[in-house]
Amino acid sequence: MRKSKEMTLLQSVGVCAGLAVGVVLLTACGPGEAATPPDVRSYLEGRVTVSAEVDSVQDYRGFEILVASQDSAGVDTLGYAVTDPDGAFTMEVRAEDQGIYPLLISRRGTVLKVDELVVVAGDSASFEVVLPTNRPLRIRSEENAAWTAYKNTKAQYNQSVYQLVQQGEGNAAAFEGRVGQAAAILWSLRETFPGTLAAGVAGAEAVLMIGGWDDSLLVARAWQIEPDNTSLVEVARAARRAQARLAGQEAALALVRDFQGRVGDDRRKAALQSEIVLAHMDSLEQAEALEAARVLRETYPQSSWAAWAEHAAYEIEYLLPGLPAPPFEVTTREGATLRLDSLRGQVVLLEFYAPGDGIFAKQVDARNALYEAAAGQGLVLLSLSLQPDPVLNEAFFEGRPLPGQHVWMDQETASDLARRYNVHVLPTRYLIDRDGRIAGKYVGDAFVPMQEDLASLLARDAAPSQ
Repeated sequence: MRKSKEMTLLQSVGVCAGLAVGVVLLTACGPGEAATPPDVRSYLEGRVTVSAEVDSVQDYRGFEILVASQDSAGVDTLGYAVTDPDGAFTMEVRAEDQGIYPLLISRRGTVLKVDELVVVAGDSASFEVVLPTNRPLRIRSEENAAWTAYKNTKAQYNQSVYQLVQQGEGNAAAFEGRVGQAAAILWSLRETFPGTLAAGVAGAEAVLMIGGWDDSLLVARAWQIEPDNTSLVEVARAARRAQARLAGQEAALALVRDFQGRVGDDRRKAALQSEIVLAHMDSLEQAEALEAARVLRETYPQSSWAAWAEHAAYEIEYLLPGLPAPPFEVTTREGATLRLDSLRGQVVLLEFYAPGDGIFAKQVDARNALYEAAAGQGLVLLSLSLQPDPVLNEAFFEGRPLPGQHVWMDQETASDLARRYNVHVLPTRYLIDRDGRIAGKYVGDAFVPMQEDLASLLARDAAPSQ
């Protein structure tokens, strides 16, 4: 693949951010680990013409057809062709990963059409288009027909849910009906378009979307997902939780181990071993979780999951719910000294964040409302900015209400406290109960579960003792 000057067209119209590229491959990778499948080659041919009402010359040479990908390193040309006088073209498309890639048609530097192409090894696709048109390209191939069916199903599902909300019928039974109907259609694509990329995506999504709605069906369908499905790890994770609700911890662990036996590559075996670690952590089985983390480190030492296991082992030993929260002493923005033991008898919401973090910024209103509602019930909200520059911290506060106690730490203090609380993603929050013990940890956008646990914790403390 080669970098191309034509890629500026992609950047100018901003299409790459909106089109999925190799979407289903990402779930099979560990943290920071890239998949390395063999080279994928497919073929595309077609004809581009112009409506006689727009151009009566009927010389269709010079249309450029481009298939490309974009990542942090830049934009790659996967396939490129120029039409002949009849508007015909042929090209070979080569990609590192199978997936869905942007397809652009341009002429004389102007983008005339943006669409997407399924790229799968051995697939041969074609299309004919008369410009200008607002309709999607009708790309003929089994893979692209399957992807169109998948997109249409998802669009209809989203529209039906929107209509429920608009009509004021957003009750649980109505939503469950829509979920079940969409999941059934997605699942049926496995039979209609067997072996296609879209059928694999649709089958996995049909499993994942019924989590919490129909656990028995979820587990039954999970077993039918093919071992080479690149979303198999996500499916196994959902199935583990469903099986735990149906039959308990031992059955759930047996399910994950069975899935481990089905996959052939160490990357996914390691990812599934991490799910065994999480299962024991969820059940507060400290010794078992530590042993599972040790197995993960020693069995897959070259995997990035080994580093994940190191962090998990620390959390298991020191940060599981019920364990004493690591002590700290900090100085607030107003100059007061706060120690964790001085807050005994109150519920503490400890919040690690960075002023420029987008997730935290979106949560500010909900955060403020939560504090205003719970402060009178003995809640202390202590927010620790990991941004050492006081100018940036002050700028974030400008014109923005942020109730609670605030600490701006220097680099050394921030690093030490983040290490003790195993903070690797921002925002990260901990609930600490009135006895100074950890009640829960919440990472990233897990704000609603934290709200629910805080409400339960405050209600429990407020209930009269028997």
